[in-house]
Amino acid sequence: MTAAAAFAQGQPAPPVVAGDDPVAAVIEGKEWRKSELEAMVRSMGPNISSNYLADKRAFLQTFALMTKLVKMAEAEGMDKMDPHSWRLYYNRLVYLAQARADGQITRQPVMPDDQKKYYEANKANYSSAKVKVIFINFNDNPMGGAAGATKPRTSAEAGTLAAQVVAQARAGKDFGALAQQYSDDSESKAKGGDFPPIKPTDTALPPEMKTAIFALKAGQVSDPVRQAGGFWIFRMGEFVTPAYDEVKDEIYKGIQESRFREWMDDIRKNVKVEFKDQKYLDEKMPAMQPPGLK
Repeated sequence: MTAAAAFAQGQPAPPVVAGDDPVAAVIEGKEWRKSELEAMVRSMGPNISSNYLADKRAFLQTFALMTKLVKMAEAEGMDKMDPHSWRLYYNRLVYLAQARADGQITRQPVMPDDQKKYYEANKANYSSAKVKVIFINFNDNPMGGAAGATKPRTSAEAGTLAAQVVAQARAGKDFGALAQQYSDDSESKAKGGDFPPIKPTDTALPPEMKTAIFALKAGQVSDPVRQAGGFWIFRMGEFVTPAYDEVKDEIYKGIQESRFREWMDDIRKNVKVEFKDQKYLDEKMPAMQPPGLK
């Protein structure tokens, strides 16, 4: 639905040239001009438009069939029967609510000055930390292994080793060499401990790891950070702040989203709902079975 609304907004109807808008088809007694058909399919989004343009006759044949069936349903009053009336009501509610929400973004233009001010105030959120890592794994509940297989470290053994590695790193030993010697993370180990850049806003890392990383200054090594299955050790390389031009599109979207959330929060505060039957509203009920369609 969102994509369809965005497509419709981004694809304005071309101007109709006088004398160049013939009746393309008559469907169930209604004349459909070229401009009307194109406006309709354009509003449905790129997939529907592609189907229409690929074979207009086949599309209109299906459209005519649906039109015929809808007329039959309305003649029988199905649009006013349960459950159809409720589904039509709810589908209309969902569509218009989404359309109004989508439209709000275009009503709040973001100016270049807004972007530059936002960039200056939020540089830290766009900066990336370049770090090296060492991962020391453990397994306190190993399954029975093959005869002669190396016994995995316990968490206590891994913690002791991690503390020793930190001590060596802080004493000046090359962190990359330590990573290649001790790390159990094969991907970063092969790169001398190099890890993908990390932003404060990244959600892929657990909070404990991000806290440890962003507490470091360039050249500092963290204490071991325990996570499920192992200890992580980080060495801060540097913070890299991108130039404004590199992130201006990201900033534009960020401002739009921030303004939209503020607008939506304000709308929520002004929604009027009054709960009357507290007993019913608190009652736990089994899942409702939808009535059969006829």
